[in-house]
Amino acid sequence: MSAGPIWPNGAECAVVVTVNYDGESVERGERPEGELWGRYSYGRYATQTGLPRILELLERHDLPATFFVPGWDVERDPDIVQDIRNRGFELAGHGYLHEDFSRLGIDEQREILARSEAAFETVLGQRPAGWRAPGGLMTAETRGLLAERGYRYDSSFCDDDLPYRVQTEAGASLVEIPVFQTASDSHYYTKRRSPDVVERAWRTEFISVYQIGGLFNLTLHPRGDFGSGRAVRLRAVDQLIATIKRYPRVWWTTCGELAEWAVAAGDAIETWPA
Repeated sequence: MSAGPIWPNGAECAVVVTVNYDGESVERGERPEGELWGRYSYGRYATQTGLPRILELLERHDLPATFFVPGWDVERDPDIVQDIRNRGFELAGHGYLHEDFSRLGIDEQREILARSEAAFETVLGQRPAGWRAPGGLMTAETRGLLAERGYRYDSSFCDDDLPYRVQTEAGASLVEIPVFQTASDSHYYTKRRSPDVVERAWRTEFISVYQIGGLFNLTLHPRGDFGSGRAVRLRAVDQLIATIKRYPRVWWTTCGELAEWAVAAGDAIETWPA
C-alpha cells in the first residue's frame, strides 16, 4: 500500500507513542522459580524508575500514548497500572508472562489471552481492546484469534506504512497498526548503541515517514537494559519529541483512536485476510 495524506483534519502524518511495559514479567517468564535479583532486576527498574520518568515526559509534553502491559504485571502492580489509566493513557494487552506466541499452539494462545484478559478485568474493570505480541512473535493463527475474541486492533506486524483492516473467514475483523524495529528503542539498545545515535536514527526515520504521509509508531520500553528508562536515554526521546513538534500538521494519537479512525475511513483503508 502506498501512503498518502489521508489523515483527519488535514494532518500530513500520524504519530503514536507506544510503551511496552515489560516489567518483571520478562524475568519471571525466564525464571519461574528463581529470585529476581542481581542481573534479573531490570524489570524492577522498569517499574520503580523507568516508568515514572516516561510518564513525566509524556505529561510534560502533553502527549497521548498507548501502554502494552503483560497480564502478570497488571496483577503484580495494580496500583501502577491504575495510575497509568487515571492519567488518561490507553492500556492494551501484551501476553501474560511475555510469552513467545510463535511457539504456542492455538489452544495455548487462547488460554494465555483469557488469563491476561481476566487480569485486566479484575484490576481495571474491562478487557483490553488492543494487543501487541511480546517480542513481535506470533503464529499465522494469532491475529484471527484476536479478532474472534473481540480485540479492536493489533500492533505487531511490520508490513505497511499505514493502518489496515484484517478480516477473518468467520467474519470477525480488527485493525492492524504496523510497528517497525527501527522506531523502537530495544532495536538499538540491545546492541549497545549510544542515545545520540538512537536519536539521529529516529529523527531520520520520522522525517522520511512524514514526507510520505505515513504512520510513525514510536515504541519505548521503561527498562534499563534494552529500554529508555535511564535518564541519559530518555533525553533522546525528549529531543525526538521536540523535533516532531516543529513539524506542522502532525496527528498525535493513540492506537485505539487509530483503530476507530481506520474503521470509519471505509474504502480509504485496505482490508486483508487475517
